[in-house]
This record gives sequence, C-alpha cells and structure tokens, in this order.
Amino acid sequence: MTKVWFSLLLALSSLMWGTSAAFAKETLDLIVLETLPVPIVADSRAEFEKELARIMPDHEINVTSYNAEGSEVRAKEILTELAQNPAPDLIVSVATLATRALNTSEAFVDVPKLFMAVSAPVEEGIVSAIGAVSERNMTGESHVLDAKVKLDMLEGVLRASKPSSLFTIGLVHSTYPSSSNLVNQLLALNGDYENINLVAVSTPYLEGDDGLVEMTDSIINSLQQKTNELDGYWLSSGPLAESNGLVTKVKKATGLLPLFAESISSVKEGALLGVVSEPASIGKSAARKAKLILEKKSARDIPVDKMDTYTVAVNVSTAIKLQLPIPSNYLKLSKKHVYQ
Repeated sequence: MTKVWFSLLLALSSLMWGTSAAFAKETLDLIVLETLPVPIVADSRAEFEKELARIMPDHEINVTSYNAEGSEVRAKEILTELAQNPAPDLIVSVATLATRALNTSEAFVDVPKLFMAVSAPVEEGIVSAIGAVSERNMTGESHVLDAKVKLDMLEGVLRASKPSSLFTIGLVHSTYPSSSNLVNQLLALNGDYENINLVAVSTPYLEGDDGLVEMTDSIINSLQQKTNELDGYWLSSGPLAESNGLVTKVKKATGLLPLFAESISSVKEGALLGVVSEPASIGKSAARKAKLILEKKSARDIPVDKMDTYTVAVNVSTAIKLQLPIPSNYLKLSKKHVYQ
C-alpha cells in the first residue's frame, strides 16, 4: 500500500512539474536606448512596451531603458558600458542620435536591432534605399511622409485660395540630423510648386533642456529678422519641434504662424496643416516588427520601410485668419483632428 501511495505521489508530482514547465514563460531581455527625453520619444517607447507585452503574452519581457540626454557621445558611452554585459535578445533605439550610435557600434553587430522614430534611415546610412535590408542586423521604419507628398498637400490648400503671388515659407529647423535631412529634401523640390517658395531658417542643435531654450530663442530671433519676407513657416521634426509653446512664442514675437507642422501638438497650437505618425502608431508598429525579429532571432532579412499609418490635422481658426480655405477632402481625412 505504501508503494502504491508513493507511486501515485510521484506521478502527481511529475504531472504538476510537467504542467508548470508547459506554462513557464520564455524570458526575453530587451534594451531600449532613447536619444532624448521629449514626448515623441517617451510616448513611442511606452506604447511599444505595452503593445509588445500584449502581442507576446507567452513571454516574460524584461525591458531596461537608457536615455542619452540628446547626446550622441553619451549614447556611445552607454553602449560601451552595455557591451560588458551579456547580450540582450534585442536592442531598440529611439530617434536619430541613439540609432546612429547603435548602427555604428561594433560591439552589437550580431545582436538584432530595431529603430523607431527615425525620419531618414537612408541618409543615416542604415540602408541604401527604403525597402533594402541592413548589413548590420538592424531594421525599422521611417515615421514621416515623403517631402513631395507633404508639399503636394500644402500646395492643394494654397491653390484653393487663388493667390496672386508665391507664399514664401521659412523652413524652421535645427542642425539635428533628422531635421536637417527633412529640410534638405524639401529644398530639393523648391521651384516645383506654383504657389510655394521655401527658405531655410536654421539654428545649431544644442543638447539638453538649456539647449532647447537657446534654440527656441535663436529661431525666434531669426524669424524676427525675416518677418517681412515670410508669409509663414514650416516647423520641421526634431527636438526643436518638441519645444513647449514654440508656436505661441513665435506668433507673439513675429505674428507668423506655421503653414505646416510635423506634430499634432503644433497644429493644436495654431499650425494650419500637419501630417504625422503619432507616437501610439509608431510604438505599436515597432512592437509588431520586434515580435517578428524575436521570432526570427535576427533582423538581417527584414527590410527597412516606411510606416503606413499617418494622421492628418488641420486648424480651421488659422485657415480663417490666413483666408486659406481647407479642401473638404482634407477635413474628411482629419476626422477628429480638426482644431480651432
């Protein structure tokens, strides 16, 4: 009888151990390296983590985040420190400078890498063209529309007002890489549009919160000097666009309003038109790509491409003030992102 009970107990123990093993979650270690603590970066990363946990419920996902505080040098230092530890299953870089540091690092060539919130992966040397694969085990998505598409949309608004002369638009940006790249793409198309004349208005990129304040003051000063030449401005993506209350400050100092902005918050503040990928879309899309990478254990054969989800936003108060009628199809595209 004792032997029977012992055998039964052993069988139950084996069954319980087998059941526990079957339900044990595989642990995945992820490192997230952020460029700087601005909303688009923080919000995209938060949405990424949340979505990845949702779509990979059978895995225990450990995420360790680091922030380079807007410095490529600091991003490289962080990677050097991380190279002393066991390699993670995936490294995610958020925004341009962190991605640049990761892409050029020799310590993590064999580790799968994913970038997000990077506007110009070709110009950054990650791939030779959109749709190509990286030689350094990295993939990701550009989160901005082609310059031509954005100019086509703005031209559509301006044309509807039947202007008698060109709209001269200041391309407000810093020398932060993604911002400069976008402006260069726009300037390359200058002269192709009947109603648009583009003029660069730049300020050097400066790191940190104090740097953001200085960049804001510098741009306002530059716009003040060009107020009589400009009909409005274009607020490019990058750290400067994340400056709190920039649109309001520029309006107060110069009376100018942005005709196009690459953030929804700027349209809320008064920009006429904006077409962007919101942080929620960026994070969710990156999570889906991360799942694919983690399943393959590699990013080498996953092409770098562009996001396919964008949000259109318009500000009708600005349209009325500038006497620029918004085409009805733009209003339909904007749906809940019509502001006044």
